[in-house]
Amino acid sequence: MIITKNYFEKYTDSETFSKLKIDKTIPLFLDKIEEQYKDLVAVGSSLKKVTYKELISDAKKTNQVLSNEQIPVKSNVGVICNNNYDFVKTALGVMAYGAVATLLPVQLDEKTIFGCCMKYQLTCLFYEKAIAEKIEFAKKMAPMVKFIEIAEYNVEEKEYNYDIKETDPACIVLTGGTTGKSKGAILSHKAVMTGTLNGTFGIEKVFNDIYYSIMPLTHVFGLIRNLLTSLYTGSTIYFCLDKRTMFKEIKEVKPTILIVVPALAEIFLNLTKQFGLGFLGGNLKTIICGGASVPPYLVEEFPKFGVTLLPGYGLTETANLVSGNPEGLKKPTSVGYLYPNQEIKIVDSELWIKGDNLLDAYYNEPEENKTAFVDGWFKTGDLVKLDEEGFLYITGRIKDIIVLSNGENVSPAYIEDKINSLDVIQDSLVTLETNEFGAEILQAEVILRPAVLGPKGITDVQGYIEELIREVNKTLFDYEQIQKVVIRTEDFPRSPSMKIIRPRKAL
Repeated sequence: MIITKNYFEKYTDSETFSKLKIDKTIPLFLDKIEEQYKDLVAVGSSLKKVTYKELISDAKKTNQVLSNEQIPVKSNVGVICNNNYDFVKTALGVMAYGAVATLLPVQLDEKTIFGCCMKYQLTCLFYEKAIAEKIEFAKKMAPMVKFIEIAEYNVEEKEYNYDIKETDPACIVLTGGTTGKSKGAILSHKAVMTGTLNGTFGIEKVFNDIYYSIMPLTHVFGLIRNLLTSLYTGSTIYFCLDKRTMFKEIKEVKPTILIVVPALAEIFLNLTKQFGLGFLGGNLKTIICGGASVPPYLVEEFPKFGVTLLPGYGLTETANLVSGNPEGLKKPTSVGYLYPNQEIKIVDSELWIKGDNLLDAYYNEPEENKTAFVDGWFKTGDLVKLDEEGFLYITGRIKDIIVLSNGENVSPAYIEDKINSLDVIQDSLVTLETNEFGAEILQAEVILRPAVLGPKGITDVQGYIEELIREVNKTLFDYEQIQKVVIRTEDFPRSPSMKIIRPRKAL
C-alpha cells in the first residue's frame, strides 16, 4: 500500500495545501525559512527574541567554528544542551555543515556521556556551560574528541555545505530504551525533512503559530514535530526552561499549539476544567498528542473548550511521524491516516514500513539491524489494523505480548485501550499474575479520574470499577478477560517520554 498526501487535502484550504512542499536538505530548508520569514521571531524567551535572520546567522557561525576546528564532514558531532536557543542554533548548524548531529539527552551522567563519545565515535562535542562539570570526565578520558562550549561566537559566517545529498545522514537520535538498551537511529536529511513536512498535514491553519515546547529536543517528537515543523511554518517557538515556572510561562506566551504526550495533556485538561482555558494562555487552538496511546476521553473533552486534540503515531525510526488523525471525534481510537511518502504492508498483524522518513540504520548495531529490516522493510514491532476508510489502529506491541500457558497470545495494549476508553479511567496496565490457587490470571491496574468519578457519587468505587471492567470483558475473548482489578493511588513508573514502564514479567 502506497500513501499519498491527498488524504489530507480536505483539511485545509487549497492555497495553504499548495505551500506544503518538502525541502530536501537542511541547508535548503534554512535558506527557505530565511527568505520567507527573516524578520519574524523564530525563537522567543522572556530575555530575548531571535528572528529567523538571526538564527540563520548563528547557524552559519556554528559552521565556521566547525570549519576552524577542522571537523570532517559526515563525522559525528555531539550536541548536549538543555531545551533552549543554544540547542537550536547548534544542532541546525552542525547538520547544515554536513556533519551528523548526535543528540545526547542532557540527563546523561558523566560516564554515560563518555560512553557515548566512544560508541558514536564523536569527533567533537558541543556542550552547554550549565553542564560543564559533567563533561570533565569525558574530556580526561577522550582526548581525541574536541570539546566546544556553546557561546556567542565572534567569528565570520560560513555558508552551508550545499554538496550535502538528501540521502546523507543528518542526525542520530537515541531511541527511548524503556525496555532495553537505547540505540542511535541514523536519520538522513530526506528523513528529517519528510518528518518535518508530515507535521503540517491535517491542520486547518498550520502557519504562524505560537509554540510552547515542553518535549525534550533530543526526543524525536520534540525535534521534528515541535522544533522543525515550527520553523517550517514561520511560527515562534518558546521553550520550557524550568518545569516549576511552566504554567506562569504558558500564561505569558499564550501558545496557539502544544505538542505533548497524553499524560501531560491529561494534566492540562484537568487544569482547564478547573480554571478555564486562560490558565493555558487563552489562545490555544490545537494539541498534537502522541508518544503513547491517546485516550478517547482527551480527544472528546478538549473540543468543549475550543481546542482540537489530534492523536498521532510515530517512532524514532520513522523521523517521528507515521500517521495523524484529523478526524478524532469521528474515530477517537484511531491514530489516523498514514502520512505520505511511505509504503506499508501488514505481516502477521505487524506494521512494516518503507519510506522517505525511515532511518538508514541503527548506528554501530549490526545485530539489531539484521533483525529490524527484511528486504528494505522496517519491522516496527507494532501490531495494527486498518479500517475500510484507511484509518490506522494500534492493537499492541509484539514485545509486550503475553503468552499464556495454554498457548494463547494476549496483547495488553489492546485490552488497555478498551479500559482507557472508560471516562473514569485515566490510565491502565494489564499484566499476567498468579492467584492464590496458582492459576494464571490477567490483572488490570488502573488510575482513576477523580474529576469524572466524583460527581457520580459512587460509594463503592472498587465494585463500580469492577462492574465496568466486566462490561469490557464482554467485548473480549475468554482468555483475554480481566479477572482482578487494582486501583492505584500513585502513578505508574514512567519513562522520560511519559510512557508506562512495563514490568519485565509482562513481556
